[in-house]
Amino acid sequence: MQSEKSYSYLRAMRWIYSWILFGFAGCQLSGESPDVTSEKSIQAARYAEGFRWRDFETSQGSGRCLEILSLDRNAIECTVYRDSTSFSADQAQASPSVVLGSGGLVTMSSTHVALMEPWDPMLLNWSGGGYLDFLQSKSALERIKNKEVSNFGGNPEWDHEVIVNARFKAFCIYPYGNPLKDLVWAKDLPIVPIVEYAERTPLGRAEWMRALAWMVGDLELAEADSAFNAIAIQYEAVKSQPLPGSDSLLVFTGSFDQGAWSAPSGNSFIATLLQDAGSKYVFANRMETENVQVSIEELIEIRNHSDAWGMVLSHPSEVLTLTDLKVMNPQNSIVIPIDGKVFYANTQTCDYFGWWVAHPDALLQNIRALLYEDSDIELDSVCFKWISQ
Repeated sequence: MQSEKSYSYLRAMRWIYSWILFGFAGCQLSGESPDVTSEKSIQAARYAEGFRWRDFETSQGSGRCLEILSLDRNAIECTVYRDSTSFSADQAQASPSVVLGSGGLVTMSSTHVALMEPWDPMLLNWSGGGYLDFLQSKSALERIKNKEVSNFGGNPEWDHEVIVNARFKAFCIYPYGNPLKDLVWAKDLPIVPIVEYAERTPLGRAEWMRALAWMVGDLELAEADSAFNAIAIQYEAVKSQPLPGSDSLLVFTGSFDQGAWSAPSGNSFIATLLQDAGSKYVFANRMETENVQVSIEELIEIRNHSDAWGMVLSHPSEVLTLTDLKVMNPQNSIVIPIDGKVFYANTQTCDYFGWWVAHPDALLQNIRALLYEDSDIELDSVCFKWISQ
C-alpha cells in the first residue's frame, strides 16, 4: 500500500493539477486586463501561457518586469521587479507588485527546484524552502545534508520562525497550501506565484525555468535559454517522427478518488503529451478547465475499446503487478483493459513532479518508446513502465 506521506503529497498534486483557482498571498488578483500596455512592449514566452515580460522606458534607458498571469489568463496576477529602481521607474504598474529581495530562491515545490537545475546544476541559487522531504534531486539533497539551505517545514507543519529569519530573493509558491496567506507579518515579503502546473503543454510547463532564471539574473537567464532551447528542439524532433505502426493507439487515463472517477481533459498537460507521442487520447475532445468527471458505465465502455490505460501513482515497490493495482483500490479492477495493458509512473521511484517536468523531451521519448516499442529511441532513464501481468 502507499505510504501516508507519499499519498498525501500525490493527493495534493492532484488538487493542484485540477486547475482550481485559489487566492495568492502577497499578490492578490487585480482584476486588470493583461493587455494594459502596447503589444510592442510585451515579450511573450515561446510555449508557456502563464508568464511574460514587459519592457518599459526609464530615465537610464529601458527596464523589464516579469508579469505572471492568472490561471484563466484574463488578468495579471503579479508583477515582479528585480529591484526597487525598476519598480519606481515603471509608469504602467497594473497589478500588485513584488520587488525581489537578496539571496537565493526558496521554493514550495519539488518542481520549482527541478526547473532550476538545467541552468544551475549545483543549485547554488537555491536557498531551501518547504516540503524538502519530497525532493529527489541529488544536488538538493546534498545541500540539505550539508545544512546549506533553510528548511521551512510543510510536512506536517510550517516553521514560521525559520521563514522569518531567512533571507531570500523570492519565495516561490503555488496557491494550494500557501503557508503565508493572510499573515500580516508576511505581507511585505517577496512572494512570487509559480504556476507552471496550469500550463497545458509539456514545453509550456518546462519553460518556467526561464522565469525562475530571470529572477536571479541575466547570466542565469542566458543559461536557461540555452538549456530550454535544446529541450524544445529535441521534443519537437521526437514529436515529428512518424509512427512505427500503421495506426495510433487509443489510450485513456484516470483515477478513482473520493468516491468518483476523473480524468485529465483534452487540453491538459498529459493529454498533449500522449497525443504528441502519437496516441489517440480518449478524452481529446473534452476541452474543460477542470478534470473530466467520468461515470463507471462510461469507463467500462472505454475500457472495452482502448488499447492501454495510463496512470500516475505512489507505491513503495519498484515493480508493480496487476494484483498490486487491484489491492491499492478494488475499483481499479473494473477499468483494466481487456488485455491488461496498463502503464504507470510511480512517484516513489520516478521523480515525476521534479526532474521529468523539467525534461519533457525525455518524458515524450519514454512514452513514445513504451507505447510503440520503438527501437530507434534510446532511453537514458525511464519513468513510465508497463505493469507486470
